[in-house]
Amino acid sequence: MSKQEKGGMRSAFHYIVEFAVILLGITVSVTIEKNNAREYKREVKDQGLTRILDNLAQDSLDMEYNISVHLTAKASCQWVLDHRYDISEQHPDTIGKNCAICIQGQTIFVDNQEEYRTLQNSGLLEFIENDQMARALQTKYAQHDFIKKLESYLLDFAAEQHPDLFRCLSSYPGVPFYKKAPLRRWNGTDFGAPFFERTLELITMHDMYIQMMQDRLTGDTQLKNWIRAELGAGK
Repeated sequence: MSKQEKGGMRSAFHYIVEFAVILLGITVSVTIEKNNAREYKREVKDQGLTRILDNLAQDSLDMEYNISVHLTAKASCQWVLDHRYDISEQHPDTIGKNCAICIQGQTIFVDNQEEYRTLQNSGLLEFIENDQMARALQTKYAQHDFIKKLESYLLDFAAEQHPDLFRCLSSYPGVPFYKKAPLRRWNGTDFGAPFFERTLELITMHDMYIQMMQDRLTGDTQLKNWIRAELGAGK
């Protein structure tokens, strides 16, 4: 083999090695970039989950309060219904208190869905390791929407009782019952059968709301545990 041929072979080998080194460098660089991107998304996901965990704590406080309001309203509605046939024999203040709480004991559930929607819209939910938790988050916020619709329906339905409330009860100064229903006293005016029929419906709706909130509280407890485990696994 001539020196020229050997030189050509060394030159070709040099270019091949050089190309291989460049290709390897590009591959390593792309791999590192992809890994860094994935790691960044995981960090953003964990940050979002941390904020969702804070929101869950606030949701729990709100739910517990709302449950207590609706339990009180349901009890007052039940008292009104139980005394529909002997209402005139009850104390006017007791009648006024229970009628007012039954109708005006309502809530507005305020939640913060921003962090979840951000994870959902950015595709970061796929980085959640626990599939059950990801599905549970989706279920949670879908249920929130239904709970709010039920609240809205309850408010509108209770508002239908307002004409009878203001016709049959008179307000007087004092601290409102449960910080919601003003002090009222029965003025002796007949409520009428439709008032008691609607009260029965209110009991059913209060009961449905209470059950949904209690179930959601239980679900949120499990969610908190899953999120803490997910955040711990990422560290």
